Amino acid sequence: MSSSQQPRRRFVIGLFLIAAVVQVLYRPAQCLSLIKYLSTEYNLSKIYSIIERNQIANTTIHLRSVTVFAPHNEAFLKITKQDSDDEYLPCYHITNVPMKLEQLGKSVFSELDGNPPIWITKKSPEEIYVNQAKVVYNLANYEHNNTFGKPQVLHVIDQVLQPLRMKKNSPQNVYNPNAWEFMENAEYLDLDSYHTNTFLQRVQNLDKKSVFSNQGGHTFFIPVDEVANYPKVKPEKIDVKVIDAHIVPDNVLFLGPTNEEEQFKTLAFTDMLKVFTSLSKAVEGDKTKYYVSSDTVVGDDVHPTGAVVAEIVKANIPVRNGVVHLISRPLMIVDNNVKQFIEQSYKDREDSVLHRFYEEIMNSGGDFLEKLTAMPNVTLFAPSNAAFNDQSIQPYLLNRTYIRSLLDLHIVNRRLSIDDIVAESIDKRFQVQTEVPRKDLFFNVVTSGKNRTLTLEGGGVNATVVQANLAATNGIIHIIDHVLGIPSSTVDRKLATDPTLNETNYLGQVSSLNDQLGDVQKRFTYFVPRDFAWKRLAIDNPSAYKKLFMPEYSNIARQILERHLIIADKVFTMDDLRKEANNNYNLSVHLPTVRDVSMYIKIKDSVEGYSIEWRNEWIHVHRSDVRCTNGIIHVIDKVLIDESDVEVNGAIATKSITALVLVLAQYLVFYYFN
Repeated sequence: MSSSQQPRRRFVIGLFLIAAVVQVLYRPAQCLSLIKYLSTEYNLSKIYSIIERNQIANTTIHLRSVTVFAPHNEAFLKITKQDSDDEYLPCYHITNVPMKLEQLGKSVFSELDGNPPIWITKKSPEEIYVNQAKVVYNLANYEHNNTFGKPQVLHVIDQVLQPLRMKKNSPQNVYNPNAWEFMENAEYLDLDSYHTNTFLQRVQNLDKKSVFSNQGGHTFFIPVDEVANYPKVKPEKIDVKVIDAHIVPDNVLFLGPTNEEEQFKTLAFTDMLKVFTSLSKAVEGDKTKYYVSSDTVVGDDVHPTGAVVAEIVKANIPVRNGVVHLISRPLMIVDNNVKQFIEQSYKDREDSVLHRFYEEIMNSGGDFLEKLTAMPNVTLFAPSNAAFNDQSIQPYLLNRTYIRSLLDLHIVNRRLSIDDIVAESIDKRFQVQTEVPRKDLFFNVVTSGKNRTLTLEGGGVNATVVQANLAATNGIIHIIDHVLGIPSSTVDRKLATDPTLNETNYLGQVSSLNDQLGDVQKRFTYFVPRDFAWKRLAIDNPSAYKKLFMPEYSNIARQILERHLIIADKVFTMDDLRKEANNNYNLSVHLPTVRDVSMYIKIKDSVEGYSIEWRNEWIHVHRSDVRCTNGIIHVIDKVLIDESDVEVNGAIATKSITALVLVLAQYLVFYYFN
């Protein structure tokens, strides 16, 4: 070997030696045994410490094949430490079969006494839940053999798994009970002082033990005996069908992985009776409460249609055949009228969903509740607490007389479930009269997969139903997210959010007319053609319709919209215009619109509502007096357009283009020949 090659050879050998040293001193995580990995990972120090202190768990990991579901340290900060943590938690996070995520089935058996199951929910290959806890996907599937060559797998999770625990100093041990054994031995279990004796007694009396003992994976909602501020239900009302409505067969529904408002068939779902259940939550401040709803969509003489909601007071209790949630009251039982529902939803509880609604009713005199009681079939659209806490409406709430009149806008004198509204909305946009004369509610249903969203408009305000079909003996309650009748948006925002005004909103945007409609210093009265009116124009005059929606004709579209718009120091309600017409002996009313300052219309008032006459044609006002913070909208059924509007302007545009082409041609000829 030449002397010149020796240094190069020594250099290469040196690199290999350095790499070998680094390999020894800094081995990647996958080269550590599972127990060593837990001991060296700072963010897993809490689960490591409780495993280390538990002799069974510690020995199991050192000697056997295992899968460990390891909560990170932040997960432990979310729970209240209990004296029995060292006894229950270590072995409940371990199973004695090594399984990567793709190998997990519907459940695995833990190493806790009795081998209670840990339930697996796979929403997607990368979204997997273990009971209530979500697997941290990029920290899952760590695998290594222990010193005895046994394969082991670790998955990091975001919550601490909570097994069923015994009461301290309990005289009897209960190992891995099913739902029936859970109820039967509830007095020995640590259930935060809740008792289930009433429901248990009814299950025994009606011989329904078997439905709580069925093997497999199911969800059980078990009512507790009594919760403060929740009304007690007469035990005899809990019949066989009601009991069945508390069970969701073949679905293990922990709160974390279950989609809100997704409906599941209960055991009470049959050919003659159809009862679904769904989960929801309400967040107010730093509090989150969870609820279960039973929705009877097809009822019978004993079980009326509508939803009954109960608060989940203790959730996610794993049992051998699924999961148990303790709830505040029995589902499916309707024993209060609408007035009682509101009163008992209040009960001096500021966190109750209708607390603010009840306060406003009482502040305005309270007779509203008596009116509800006197109605045999009523639908109430009740604003939530958040709706009344909206800062933009606070000045209106000081006017008690005004608020009392608005309350009637939230009542319909008939039963209307979500299914009723959907059925009525198939061929048309459904509207229904409220208890305020000439004030209808207009509904819109949006369906996306299994989810249905119901929106409505009343008094110019759009609201969304956030909790539907709450059943009462004399009606149905829907909870909405805005107070109807109190404007909270400007004219431009109203156009942008109303699903029936899309065409006018689009033309206003492309023609820049909408830019001024957000000005809160001005007052606008806008006769807005709804989408139906534009479709009508497309049929009557397809050429004009097509041109107006071309970008090059946006100036013409703006001029036509300006004919519908009045800017003044005040707004004009339809009643204002009708009175002015009466003062003129029912002759025309002068409308100083932006385009036609000398425009005149006539007003007609009938049972069907208002109509206006323009160019010898009567046009129905589909919705009148839609109030906004800076104006008022009247939704009409026809576009105020004359054939000459598009033709004349079109001719002008054509002549202008022709003249421009001639000038360019002359310029090119001059340039070319000179």
